[in-house]
Amino acid sequence: MDTTPQPQPRQAPMDAVPRVMAGEPGNPRSGSNATNSLVLAILAPVSMFLTGPLAGVAMLMTHADNGHSPTPWVAPFVLFGLPVLFASLGIRLALRAMKQLPRGSGSWSAAAVAPCIGGLVLMLALGPALNLVGVF
Repeated sequence: MDTTPQPQPRQAPMDAVPRVMAGEPGNPRSGSNATNSLVLAILAPVSMFLTGPLAGVAMLMTHADNGHSPTPWVAPFVLFGLPVLFASLGIRLALRAMKQLPRGSGSWSAAAVAPCIGGLVLMLALGPALNLVGVF
């Protein structure tokens, strides 16, 4: 039996390995961030189909028989809670991806559409919220 030590493979020093950090331009994950932001922005209005019936049930459960509700904010909160979450996450990812990607690329365009869709959802949710506060 041979007990001589085997030579270990040489590893490159850490300074010689090129690294791409998350915040640097040219990061390959930026394209996936753009796609993810667009998916989240599209899920925001689509999720209203899920929260719509739940908001209807919440409205029926919180309104009194005389027509006045002591908690008028519950139904809009249930309706817009999930869409606002998706829209705000989509906008956050899109802004990060737009900073990292070259302007005019396909991924940059996808990331540019996400804040438009998310902004519409946020504005749609802002109307009932401001109405309940008493601005309108």
